[in-house]
Amino acid sequence: MGLQDKKPLWPKRKTYQRNKNFFVALFNAFNGVWIMLSRERNFRIHIVIALAVLWVGIQFHLSRSDWLWVTIAVSFAIIAEILNTIIEAIVDLTVGDRYDDLAKLAKDVAAAGVVFAVMIEFAILAIILQPYLWHWLGIHNLFNY
Repeated sequence: MGLQDKKPLWPKRKTYQRNKNFFVALFNAFNGVWIMLSRERNFRIHIVIALAVLWVGIQFHLSRSDWLWVTIAVSFAIIAEILNTIIEAIVDLTVGDRYDDLAKLAKDVAAAGVVFAVMIEFAILAIILQPYLWHWLGIHNLFNY
């Protein structure tokens, strides 16, 4: 489903307007977050995963350095999803309803970037959370922390 299939959340402006001040820019940034939450299912999935990881981290009392790595990993995947959405919107704006091989390439490669970001996220989370999980389960071996 392309962006052209979704109804706009705001009326179209005839001309581009710069942000008048920092607070207008901040409002527009939060509007972008709201658009991602309301329109992008995969973004909502990333947010749910981030909240679950936050809950697990609190339960396991992660160290500060572990929190740093967890935050980087989760943020990396969320930012990749945001960039993927940007690329999809630009491609849809450019090609409209017609099929284009380069548009497909751009969208597929952007989606692949998200897949790799999520794989890296899960690898980092597995490395960080594995000793905490094994300790919680009572599994003791040479690899415990």
